Amino acid sequence: MLFLSISTWEPENSDRVVEHFKKLRPPAGVNVINQWVDLSGGRYFILYETSDAKAFAEFNLPWSDICYIETCTVMESTEFIKLMISKGV
Repeated sequence: MLFLSISTWEPENSDRVVEHFKKLRPPAGVNVINQWVDLSGGRYFILYETSDAKAFAEFNLPWSDICYIETCTVMESTEFIKLMISKGV
């Protein structure tokens, strides 16, 4: 499954967040597709794929002390439209 996570942090944690980013190494089972940084500050977006709940947790838990992470499952819109058409919607 594809996941889109949006991490946000308080300005006073910016230095700690940068240090975490330098060490970012996805665990086995997590395939990072792309990453973006909000140029206005305080947000980071990452699109990744995994089917392993343990790998998902290992990837996200180290950030829980300095970031708020909101994650949702996503699908490319063209694939979603094909699915809806196949279901008669």
